[in-house]
Parts: sequence; structure tokens; C-alpha cells
Amino acid sequence: MNVEEYIVARVNALTHRTDAAIVKRLEGGMSNYTYVVSTDGKKYTYRVPGKFAEKFVDRVDEWDNIQKINSLKINSETLYLEIPSGEKLAAYVEGTIMSETDIVSYNAMSAAALRQLHESKVQMKPYDAFGRLAQYEGYCCDNGYEHPAEYLALRAKLDEMRAQYAQVSQVPCHCDYQPTNLVIAGSKLYILDWEYAGMNDPIYDIACYGNAGFDKALALLPVYLGHEPTRDELRRLYFHRAFQCIQWYNVAIFKDRIGLSKDLNMDFNQVALMFQGMATDLVNSYDSI
Repeated sequence: MNVEEYIVARVNALTHRTDAAIVKRLEGGMSNYTYVVSTDGKKYTYRVPGKFAEKFVDRVDEWDNIQKINSLKINSETLYLEIPSGEKLAAYVEGTIMSETDIVSYNAMSAAALRQLHESKVQMKPYDAFGRLAQYEGYCCDNGYEHPAEYLALRAKLDEMRAQYAQVSQVPCHCDYQPTNLVIAGSKLYILDWEYAGMNDPIYDIACYGNAGFDKALALLPVYLGHEPTRDELRRLYFHRAFQCIQWYNVAIFKDRIGLSKDLNMDFNQVALMFQGMATDLVNSYDSI
């Protein structure tokens, strides 16, 4: 049974139907299998996490996050989440994925959705960015990888930078707020996939927007703030984006080490080098701001 046949069978079982059919696979993420499936005139998404996804996501935390943000009505309805495997059935949101649009033209909508989340009274576990990074580095080392000198220099610089932001107020954040996780449905913006959510610096979410290009994060920041960013706010954006690039560097190295470059026909080693280069450029620019 291939993954599509498996997903059809699972959706039939969970919806008590026999007519489930694959509509399309959703792109996004580096290895998850997420499909839109129709049955009984309704559409759902079904996610099967990729190989070793459990290394990066705590499904108990994900389920807890989903429950906590339900009152904000900014997520699709989650109908089923299997804690051990991370498989998830959710209502499909009919709309346009933000990454398929002129992103900047939706900055006001995006900023408003972020402020709704950040200004809410939702309480989550701390994101613990550098604790998470150390865990990811450990996964690479456990698979025989030795971080090169260039990486270690970047890591040391980020450690120096983060001390300046230790007292920044933490708010509920999505922590993976990139355009592939945003769906525009009329005048409403849905924020999907809450695996990584936690208490964090609100500018961290703005930095995630940089996955579509750092210029997109730079454009969103003043709209979100309601004013031109101060030097401190701008430097925090550069710091968080550099951190994210280092974090994804380690995820990519791990994926390469466990054979996903071959399995998915994607050179994750090159992806890692791309993120290292981006982090280097951001760190080099930080001091001149």
C-alpha cells in the first residue's frame, strides 16, 4: 500500500465513509506527506509525518497548542491527531496559500493576524530556541557529523548576540510563521500547523516570514509595529533570522545523514550550505545596523 492508498484508507476510517479520494498533495515542509482528500462533498487534509519527524516535534505539545489557540479562531479545525505518530486529520480551508500570492500586498492582513495572536492571553510552553538548537546539533553529531569551523564561529556569534535580548518579553508565537503556513480565505487569514508554537519574542514570527526572502520580513516588520523599526527592533529581526537559518542548517544536515537526500531526490547538504550562507550574511550585516 503506497502513501496515497494509506491516506485514503485512514480518511475513510475516520469519517466512516468509503468514497474518500485524493485531490492533491500540498507542498511545504521538507518531508511531510500532506494531502487534500475529498469525501461526502467535504474536503480534509491528512498529514503523515516524514521520516524521523518525531525528533523535531512533540505531538503532546502540538495538541496542547491547538487546543489553546482554538478560541482565537485562526486555525483550521483539527478533527484527529494521533499522538504517537503525528498523523493528523483537519478540515481543509478553501483559499489561497500566501506563498502563491504577492505576499507584500497582504502585509496588513498578516500583521493583524500576528497581533491577534501575540496580544492574546494564551499561555504556551517556552520555545527555548537555543535548547532546541543544541538538540538538533546533537542529532547531527549522533549521525557522525562534525560541525565545521565556519559553523562554530557563527554559533559563537549568535550566543553573544542573544545575551542582549534575554529580557525581551515573551508572547505566544507560532514560531514557523512562513507564507506556506498561511491561507487567505476572503477577508480572513488562517495560520496553520502549530507544531513549533511557544512563548517567544514576537519578532521571531516576523523573522520566519523571511523564508520567502528576507526582504519580505523587512517589509512586514514596520507594518506589524505600526512605525519604522528602531535599531534594536531591526537588529532583533536580523538576529532571529540568522538563528533560524542555523537551526534549519542542522535540520538539513540531519536529513542528509539519514538518507532523505536520496529518498526525496533533494540535496539536503546543499540546502544546509544555503542556510549557512544566509546566516553568515545576516550576522555580518548585524553590526552595521
